[in-house]
Amino acid sequence: MIYTDGVHLVTDGELSELHEFAQKIGLKREWFQNKNIKHPHYDILGEIKERALENGAKVVSSKEIVRILRRR
Repeated sequence: MIYTDGVHLVTDGELSELHEFAQKIGLKREWFQNKNIKHPHYDILGEIKERALENGAKVVSSKEIVRILRRR
């Protein structure tokens, strides 16, 4: 599943799922934030955020994003 808090795009599944979703909504792979391997994500804003929502990203709180990433 793909999740967003309106700023970050994450997955509770395989990173390949996140990358495929990101590409589908117009994000470039080099924008992937993976310096801290425990918190891999894409940053999203504006039009990209709207595309993420239109394509099924589930909106959760920032606290829930942290919980999702900790469970990964």
